[in-house]
Amino acid sequence: MASPASPASSTSSVDSRRSLDGNRPQTLEDLVNHFVASKRSLNTQTILWRANEIVTSARELLEENAVLAAKNASIRNMVDEQVDALEAVRRGIDVIEADVQSEFKQLLHDLDTSFAGLQSTLAVLRETPIEAVLQPEGTPQKHLLDFIDSSTVTNLKDSLRACIDRYKDTHSILEDSDDAFDTALDNLHSSIQNVPQTPVTSSSPSPLPSLYHHLEAHAKEAAHAFQSLVSHYDLCVTALRHTEGGAAAATQATGDAPMPSNAEHAVPAEPIPEEERLEMVTVLVNDAQEVDHVVSEIRDRGSDMSFLLSQVDNHITQLRNEDSALNSVLKMIARVTAEVKSHIATSRAFHAHWLEDTRPTLIRGIEEWENQREFYERFDLAYAELLVEISSRRRRHDKAKRKAEEAQKELDRLHAEDERAREHFALAQGDFLPLDIWPGLRDPPRQYAVRPIPQAHEGGDEEEVREEEEDAVARSIPQLGRNVVERALTRVKRRM
Repeated sequence: MASPASPASSTSSVDSRRSLDGNRPQTLEDLVNHFVASKRSLNTQTILWRANEIVTSARELLEENAVLAAKNASIRNMVDEQVDALEAVRRGIDVIEADVQSEFKQLLHDLDTSFAGLQSTLAVLRETPIEAVLQPEGTPQKHLLDFIDSSTVTNLKDSLRACIDRYKDTHSILEDSDDAFDTALDNLHSSIQNVPQTPVTSSSPSPLPSLYHHLEAHAKEAAHAFQSLVSHYDLCVTALRHTEGGAAAATQATGDAPMPSNAEHAVPAEPIPEEERLEMVTVLVNDAQEVDHVVSEIRDRGSDMSFLLSQVDNHITQLRNEDSALNSVLKMIARVTAEVKSHIATSRAFHAHWLEDTRPTLIRGIEEWENQREFYERFDLAYAELLVEISSRRRRHDKAKRKAEEAQKELDRLHAEDERAREHFALAQGDFLPLDIWPGLRDPPRQYAVRPIPQAHEGGDEEEVREEEEDAVARSIPQLGRNVVERALTRVKRRM
């Protein structure tokens, strides 16, 4: 749209009196119509006011964008660090629990192995009968297991079961704590994932500076376009004021007198040459054809600015939502961090209980099972050796008895021989020797007997005592079957 100072056309004055629309001269009515249209176009000033408000708001939002972007980035880094720390604590608790659980399972395996060995030994004792000849007549059959105190095994078993139950209780408490910790971390991760992610990266920076630049450009172009409308309005006012009856016609058409946009009071127009007035009218007509286009351009730019501002608002809303969500995440982290102390204390209590109670109790239980198994194996071996010893004693007793009987026979033979010799001497020389020559001349020979040395007994005939002793010795060393002794020897040799 040309300005009032635009150079006049070089065409003839006749051509300049004709309009571009129908090649006819511009009448007063045409000028009034152009004036009315130009005045109506100035209503776009409200769009400029709105454009100014938009630019001002966008400038404030641009500042807020910088603050929120920096704040959100800082909080995200802080959140990542805090989450890493919380997960490190959780992994540490898992490591302690895994180590304890691994050793606990190994100790349980060792405990079961030791107990199985003890049970195997007890089964041998349960199945090993006491030989009937070793027991008083009329007593029920006994086995080696009847001679041990089973309460020791039962008490230790109950003690170990109670220890394992205590461990399971503490581990259950730890598992509850771990579940609560995991739930808190899952909720925290879910909250972090649900934080609105403002699409701003190093490769895709914030769109606000570019949007603000476009807003400023639209505002400047709109202002420039409006200025051309103002200039056209002023040209219309000037043309009317230099046309006879123009001011009155304009007043009648619009209800007020035409006045330049930059004038506070109406100033009478100074006469101008007709040629100059016609040139001015030509420019006015040419510019009038662009008024609607300029008005549309201003409206379009206003609409574009409103759209751009909505984009700015959307981006800022995203940043605000992200900021609000991140603040909620920080509060959640604070709660989880406060709860972590309890989770750590539970883990420490579990580990301390393991070191001070469960582990030493299980180790002592394994050692005790092994000691009992070894003792009862020695008991079984001792019984086998007892059977061998009884057989050996019986054999030695029988040998000694045979030797005693042989010695007794030799003593009896010597005694008889001595009697015969003395009788023969008495018959041959007795009549010649006086009795008082040796008091022992007529004494019978001393008789010797081989017999068991009696135990201390009070009263009773010596012969009866001797017979009782003989019977007692025979009873105290029973005669075992050969197969019994052979089995006992086999067990002894197997365990040597």
